[in-house]
Amino acid sequence: MGVTNPTGWLMRDELTALFNEDGVLSQQITGFQPRPAQQEMAERVANTLSNGNLLIAEAGTGTGKTFAYLAPAMLSGQKVFISTGTKNLQDQLYQRDLPVLRQTLNVPLMTAILKGRSNYLCHHRLGLAETDDSLLNDQATLSKLRKWAEQSDHGDLSDTQLLDADSHLLPRVTSTVDNCLGTQCPEYQHCFVAEARRRAQEADIVVVNHHLLMSDLALKTAGQGEVLPTADAYIIDEAHQLPGIASQFLGLRLSSHQITELCRDATQEMHAEASDMPSIATASDKLQTVLQRLRVYLGSEVLRRPWFAGEGDETQQNLLDAVAQALTNLAEELEQASPRSQGLSQCHQRAESLLDLLEYFQANAEPSDHVLWLDNRLSGFILNATPFDISGPFQQWLDDKPAAWIFTSATLTVAGQFNHFKQQLGIDDAETVSWESPFDYQQQSLLFLPETKLMPASVNYNQHIADVARQVITLSGGRTFLLFTSYRALYEVAEALKDCGHPLLVQGSGGKAQLIERFREQGDAVLLGTSSFWEGVDVRGDALRCVLIDKIPFASPGDPVLEARINLLKMHGGNPFRSIQIPSAVIQLKQGIGRLIRDVRDYGVLVLCDPRLLNKPYGKVFLRSLPAMPITQNIQDVADFLTEKSVDQATH
Repeated sequence: MGVTNPTGWLMRDELTALFNEDGVLSQQITGFQPRPAQQEMAERVANTLSNGNLLIAEAGTGTGKTFAYLAPAMLSGQKVFISTGTKNLQDQLYQRDLPVLRQTLNVPLMTAILKGRSNYLCHHRLGLAETDDSLLNDQATLSKLRKWAEQSDHGDLSDTQLLDADSHLLPRVTSTVDNCLGTQCPEYQHCFVAEARRRAQEADIVVVNHHLLMSDLALKTAGQGEVLPTADAYIIDEAHQLPGIASQFLGLRLSSHQITELCRDATQEMHAEASDMPSIATASDKLQTVLQRLRVYLGSEVLRRPWFAGEGDETQQNLLDAVAQALTNLAEELEQASPRSQGLSQCHQRAESLLDLLEYFQANAEPSDHVLWLDNRLSGFILNATPFDISGPFQQWLDDKPAAWIFTSATLTVAGQFNHFKQQLGIDDAETVSWESPFDYQQQSLLFLPETKLMPASVNYNQHIADVARQVITLSGGRTFLLFTSYRALYEVAEALKDCGHPLLVQGSGGKAQLIERFREQGDAVLLGTSSFWEGVDVRGDALRCVLIDKIPFASPGDPVLEARINLLKMHGGNPFRSIQIPSAVIQLKQGIGRLIRDVRDYGVLVLCDPRLLNKPYGKVFLRSLPAMPITQNIQDVADFLTEKSVDQATH
């Protein structure tokens, strides 16, 4: 179609020409359904791109927001970065949506995808792994990776099946900010990361993910440069995830894995470049020994708790001191060896940086602007310093990047208001607009609120959930998502439903994508999942007829970051329940509900089991945030609805 003007800016009449009277792109795109709000959104995006201002746009499920922002971006003549919530969505956008729309619009432009460096094979790290005696049993796989790398244009490890997502080889054949040698690397001319960044520099449309985008913010805030080239515009899809990810990147973290990886790399570099200095390996071994003692003392329980450096805990303080001393010794050894090679020099710099971080977390006085907390995992521990508030740094980042900014998601409002999202990011001067889903929830769905006198804190509550689930599973013939706010509830209900007569697909029994695919294929399955299954899951048609949510997804009050933010707001006379906990839970609940209706032909029952929706004053906030759908507390209405819709579909 190629409708562009000499200035390169998208004009209203040109955009209108792309859409038919139903708001759908004029040329046929497979799977596209009429979306009346799509043209409106495309026009608002086009105006924002043209004016260089800020837009916050909530577009309900089925609006067609992806094409609504892609079309004006591709026709604008600008350099546009598009950021998605996950790498899977990033790949979908780049590999499916962009090519389809580019062919439809017939626009000559360059596109690129850019991920974090840990997604690309590193030639230098692969070479080190091939000479590592501890990886003798992996040499066949490493050899296959070498052959694959020689044939690959991009080095993106998602393109090969040679390594699983949790493979122990992944960190051995990829680089990090810590261990990348940059332009000093002997393999730099063949570097996949450098090539990906070069493509991004030259492209008109670049697809990134929020983690990469926020790492750019973190580097900029720390005065350490930038990851991404400059652009004319940024479009942030799944924008509701951005505040949480920004908090991660604007903080500090020190992990046992970072220290272990330094020890391993230092020893490898010693063998390669300074074999006459075995004291490096000795110092690395001693550091790993005292680090392991600290890990054992912190325990094996998976938990998140406030971090106390050792005040009142002499043993922990002594172990921290021992780690610091061993790390100091290794840093001194590496300093002597650093002239031998770039790798040894970088290991020395890493040791010094880790010492600075360790000193920060050894201090007993908690900083006023960060909350310190421990994330203890089976694989090791992470010490975190998370900022109480990211709005200041984020707003400064926007000011430093004069460009058009578009934030969009299906879930940005709470009871119709954007205040919560705007406050999190410190965005005061943005235009806001919301389009409801075009799906007819009055006809396509039914909201079932089971009656119960049990509150979620009751010891019998999970049995109540299992009883309700068994009823709706029977009525819907399986074909049900059971979404939980905790693993404990998930496993208890899974155990209670093991004889329900339908295949049970339980989170953890396979990868997320694998479980979703099995759910689609089996046609009568029941899938049980926690938070990761509340978003990014798209099952259309007969395979899904019911979504049950066990309770309002309030974040755990024991979460150290949430607890600290609650206490801070209380100190300033605020109401954290109303301004933090309720809005966050509303957004999460809306995400879970969004799994039910994914197409104009879908129908189904939403089951919200939490009685607080009706018997607590704040329940009204949640109900006002849901799509308008019929409500019942009678299980017979559920049966009648499913029967009626099944008959209607069969006769049409």
